[in-house]
Amino acid sequence: NGDTYSDVDLKDQINMATNKAELLLKTPISPIQFQEKLDFDQSKYKAFISLKTSNAPIMSLESLAIVSTNGQPLFEVPAPWIESANFNRSEINVIPLLASFGTNSVAGSPIVRHAPGNGVAFFALWNAYGLVSNAPAYWQVVYTAGLSQRDGTVPVPVNELIGCIATINMLSSLALMYLHNSVSLSQDGISQSSSGPGPRIFQLRIEELQKRRDELVIEITALFGRRFFFSHI
Repeated sequence: NGDTYSDVDLKDQINMATNKAELLLKTPISPIQFQEKLDFDQSKYKAFISLKTSNAPIMSLESLAIVSTNGQPLFEVPAPWIESANFNRSEINVIPLLASFGTNSVAGSPIVRHAPGNGVAFFALWNAYGLVSNAPAYWQVVYTAGLSQRDGTVPVPVNELIGCIATINMLSSLALMYLHNSVSLSQDGISQSSSGPGPRIFQLRIEELQKRRDELVIEITALFGRRFFFSHI
């Protein structure tokens, strides 16, 4: 009937496919900054403060701090102590072995934050007193997560996944234009008929794209450790 997909329509389809891809991958594609409160766990604390964020991969860590319930910062972990090797799996580790210099104060009380050797004292604080084994919302983490450094640039497999989803949606809409499986025409004793797949005209291609979409989701989520989830509960 002469209808076509305009550039605006194609952009809308890509945006919707991108949102669908984020839901399937359970991770943001464009870089987004998050702020989370994570629990204190004594067993994880002894394992170099192993913290797991809700979103991966982590592109950058802006802040890791102990913050009071009224939002007042009590202690900020120095950047040289933070190990970023496992950021792709949303895991943050703190290794207080490097010296860092400077001071900080909160509410009039000096807190040595960057003095050489204070990492050992900070690392052993809870273990020495043995006050609690866990505490809710103890750590505050501010970080940026996503699959791209900036909007519009994504890894090739993610780009292919978005393309698969967008194509499936568009072919499903186009298939509705083919409502009839057969058409016949007769005039003055002469007749002609033709038959076709009807609304299933793109079914084979859609099934191929759906299979490829599922494969890409498994492959991409496996890269960031989001395919399987484990818990001690």
